[in-house]
Amino acid sequence: MQVVIRELHEPEEIMQIPRLEQAIWNDPNDTIRSGTLMALVHEGALLAGAYLQEPNAPERLVGFIFGFPTNRPTDHHSHMAGVLPEFQGSQIGLLLKRYQRDWALSKGYERVVWTFDPLRGLNAHFNLRKLGATFHRYIPNCYGPMGGINAGAPSDRAYAVWELRTPRVFQRMYAPAPTPEVAGLPLANRLEQQVPVEAYLGLSDPRILVQIPEDWGHILQTDPALALAWRMHSREVFGHYFARGYRAVDFVRGPNRYLLERVAGNHPPSPSFGGNPEP
Repeated sequence: MQVVIRELHEPEEIMQIPRLEQAIWNDPNDTIRSGTLMALVHEGALLAGAYLQEPNAPERLVGFIFGFPTNRPTDHHSHMAGVLPEFQGSQIGLLLKRYQRDWALSKGYERVVWTFDPLRGLNAHFNLRKLGATFHRYIPNCYGPMGGINAGAPSDRAYAVWELRTPRVFQRMYAPAPTPEVAGLPLANRLEQQVPVEAYLGLSDPRILVQIPEDWGHILQTDPALALAWRMHSREVFGHYFARGYRAVDFVRGPNRYLLERVAGNHPPSPSFGGNPEP
């Protein structure tokens, strides 16, 4: 299987994107008009597709990435990135992000920012472990009610920051990251059978852990009351520790936990937000 990433400029290519969005996120009521995409591309947005090329078969669009300029000349906002479900886990998402990084650097950007659901462990692992992004901002109910795979709870989001020129980012994109040493670190919350039962808000250690569900997608689909309880719990824990100078810098599995570090000095600015989340 060969995958080629290339920018999309022609109307015939761009018109495929809303259909691809629907296939990825299963929400026909929340797609971007192709005309809007064309206008944004003309004004400096990035729209790139991942094409599967196989012998004796026409190439197939299986993923895409879309981002646009912000009011900060150093920052590019990554609005959406997605891969068809049958190709998720095949490194296509990583190829799209590598392409985006190279493209952004060629345009003079220093960082890429985006949002993601902080309770989705796969996305957290990808964003923090594989890409080297961090976040210190939590946005409650970022988009209001959502449909498709995101239906079932308020649309809280983490605001990821990807510092493109750091050695950490480059190393993580091209080699497996070392597993962080977390043995003995204090937990900021307690679970019983995947139910959040207590938040510990009095910690002041340099490094702490925050546990999240093992399968947030299943909870969204099957238990609305538990999904809402998790949203309220994560708002409390992340909001409390971010306000006290912590930042999410890594992610470990078995069970799913964020590693938060207390950062000396000031955080980078947290601009007002607009946009849709990456998956």
